[in-house]
Formats: sequence, C-alpha cells, structure tokens
Amino acid sequence: MPVGKERYYYKAVRRASAAVNSGLELKAVLATIVRGTARAMNAGASLVLLDATKKKLIHSASWGLPQSYLRKGIMDADRSLTEVPTGQPVAILDVAQDSRVQYPDLARKAGIVSMLGVPLTIGATVAGSMRVYTRQTVEFSNQDINFVTAMANLAAVAINNDALRQQKTPAEPGGDLSEAGTAPLRQARSASFAHPSEEEFAQILDFYNIEWAYEPQSFPLAWEGERVTEMFTPDFYLPGLELYVELTTMKQSLVTEKNHKLRCLRELYPEINITLLYKKDFDRLLAKFGYGPLAQERGQGVGEILHSSAEIQRRVREMAKKLSKDYANRRPVMIGVLRGVFCFMADLIRQMTIPLDVDFMAISYYGGEDSTIVKITKDIDINVDGRLVILVEDIVDTGFTLNFVINHLKAKGVAELVVCTLLDKRTRRIIDIPLDYVGFKVPDEFVIGYGLDYREEYRNLPFISLLSKPSPLKIRRGKR
Repeated sequence: MPVGKERYYYKAVRRASAAVNSGLELKAVLATIVRGTARAMNAGASLVLLDATKKKLIHSASWGLPQSYLRKGIMDADRSLTEVPTGQPVAILDVAQDSRVQYPDLARKAGIVSMLGVPLTIGATVAGSMRVYTRQTVEFSNQDINFVTAMANLAAVAINNDALRQQKTPAEPGGDLSEAGTAPLRQARSASFAHPSEEEFAQILDFYNIEWAYEPQSFPLAWEGERVTEMFTPDFYLPGLELYVELTTMKQSLVTEKNHKLRCLRELYPEINITLLYKKDFDRLLAKFGYGPLAQERGQGVGEILHSSAEIQRRVREMAKKLSKDYANRRPVMIGVLRGVFCFMADLIRQMTIPLDVDFMAISYYGGEDSTIVKITKDIDINVDGRLVILVEDIVDTGFTLNFVINHLKAKGVAELVVCTLLDKRTRRIIDIPLDYVGFKVPDEFVIGYGLDYREEYRNLPFISLLSKPSPLKIRRGKR
C-alpha cells in the first residue's frame, strides 16, 4: 500500500462510523460510506443490494461513476463478479478480459480497468456488495480488501439500525435476513427523482412491497455510425415483474414523443416488457389513496348504473355454481380482502354448494407517517399450508394489491391459489395477473356500490354504478 494510504482509510472508517451513529437518514449514511470508500481509494464506488427475488442487484448509492455506466441495466447476481453468491471478495485485474464482468464493453467505455467486490452481509445472509472501480490497473492488496470489507460492514450495521428505528424486525446476529423480509433493504435505496410524480410512484411501489429501480437502463434507439444519437431511459424497472414503466405525468406535449420512442424500443428490443402510465392513470392511482388533484374532487352522487341488483345476483349465482362444480371434491378456503369485498363474498358463499372454510384479511391504506410498506392489519387465522385457496376480490385494476396478497398467501405454503373477482378493470392493469373467475368487466371509470365506496360513501348501494362527475365550475385542480 502506498505510504500514507492507511491514514485515508482510517479517516474514512472513522467518518463512516460517526455517520452510522449520527441518527441521519439511512440514505445519507450510505451515501457517506460510499463516498468515503471512493475518496480513500481514489476510485469510483457503489453499494449494490439484492432485490426481493435475490437474483438481481440494484445500485443503492454510488460515487464517482458516470450515469452512462449506472444506467447499463440490472445486474444478475450470478453473472456480475459473483461475490454475492459465493460470499467471498472478488478482485478483477482487467475488466475487459474477465468473464465475471457482466457489462465489460460499458465498463471499458466508462474508463473502468479494475474492480473489487466485497459482499455485504446482514446476519448470516449476503444482502449485496460494496464495489470499487479504478481507472488504472490495480492489484488489490489484503489491506484494500479489509478496508472495503470494513466499510461494507458499516453499511450493514446502518441498514440493521434503520430497521430497528423503524420498528421492523431486523435480522438477528447469525440469523437469516429472509426472516426479516426485504424492508430494510428497500429503505436503503437512493434516487434523485426528476419530478415529484416519480417519487410518488416509488412510494406506491414501496407500499405494495414491489421492488423497483429508478432509471436503471438507457436503450439506444438511433445511431450515426457507431455514435448513439438517441436514447430512451424508462423511469422505472420492476425486476420481480420484469417490467419497465414510463410515466407521462409532467407535460402532455411529451406524450407523442414518448409514444414514438416506445414504438422504436419495442421494434428494436422485442423482448423488453414496458408499459406507459398516462397522466389520467397516475392521477387515479393517487386518488385511490387520497392524494393528487382527483382526490380533492367531490362526486355529485350516483351516475350511470352499470349493473342492476338483479343482474349482480344472477351473475353471482352463476359464478358460485361454476366454483362449486370445479372444486366438487375438495374443501377450499375462501379468503376475502376487506372491506370492499364483503357484499360480494357474502352473497357468493351463500350460493356455494360444497364444503368450504372462510377467512378474511385486511391491509392498511397508503398514507400516514409510516407508509413505506403494506401492513397486514388483519391476517388470516386458518392454516392454509397445503390447501386450495380461492382469493375473492371486489375489483382488480392495477394489480398492485392483488400481487401483494397473492405473494403473502403463497408464502404460507398454499398448494393452489385461484382468483375470483366481481369486477375487472382491465384497462388499468399494470401487473398482469391471471384472473380465474370474473363477474363483469368495467370501463376505466370510478365505480361505486355493492361494497365499493367513494370516501366511505355508497357501499350500501344494491347496484354498481359510475360516480357522477362534479361540475367543472367547482373544481380547482392542483398544478403539477
């Protein structure tokens, strides 16, 4: 090690330790640790964390790395350096010649020559890595590796401490992070959003426990020779769903341009799954949780009736008959998510002609001081391990809630799970989850009645209708 470098390492560890004990927000603490690592080693540095699938690595904090390299794409834990699956430090002397570098061409264009990856361990589980990137050939010494290991350990302590402060269950020393869930790691993500709408969307994803990465990849769309002249960087990537999401909430004038880029991207990269979330879709998504301009509008009452009481009861009988026939020789557990489902589920089970068990669960709503993740306010009481579960929903729109509930129930060991919903608002779907039994398809409008509410009103209506639109003269829409 060059003379005097020990002094820089010591200072970096001391400052990182002070940050861990400072009470600062987790993102600020991790940024301090990564920045200190980079400066002490005169290199770039990043903290990458495993996503909820434990297969992908996502940049959480970085220093001294160009955006072009950070947006190279999501990294596969098994293909990128391999320090995470092996749990051992990995030193790369020449990124251009080593097969353990997932994006060697992009690393070379970013001026990266050598790399070092040290696993970040929480309890007994490897949760990510601290990585160092140099612009010159470096044979990393044991002291270098020990220093980066110390910084990675401090990052792990910061993540665990934050879990304690948030009153979530951290991994106990020597325990398994899977027992604590991925909430501490989600708290560690850092992103500088270009617009408040993007931050709001990230909060909604956090609420539903959906892993995300902000602008992780830029796709070349046009070239002049070897020079890229046009790029497209989707706003979000959801690795667990292998889905990119682009928001169009800033200026409607950008919609045409974004649609053009989307068409080009789909032609050039047909394997990419991407969806465009329009302004009206995003406003309605926010309004569902009481936020945004649409949440401030007051409905005028009942609008057009979509399905009468007699029509609903006839369709419920048909669905109950089909369910009873399909599972005649089994005893399913029917589970409803409160509260909107109570009318539909009560009528449905009364029409069933087979033995069954019934249970309910409830989740918290978006908002409040601690809203970074869905909270199960009432879990099921029945043991569903090895059982057939019929999940009953009142309405499926974006698929966020349904996706969360399905994952929650599957973790309990259900043998088979089918979804039965009264209403399907297909045009709103972001997460495409198969629906096994559907009562009615409804338009992309706000519907009320038969258990569905608008600000806790109209649940007791015996029919399903649109919510009448307020008078334009009385609306004051917030500026975005």
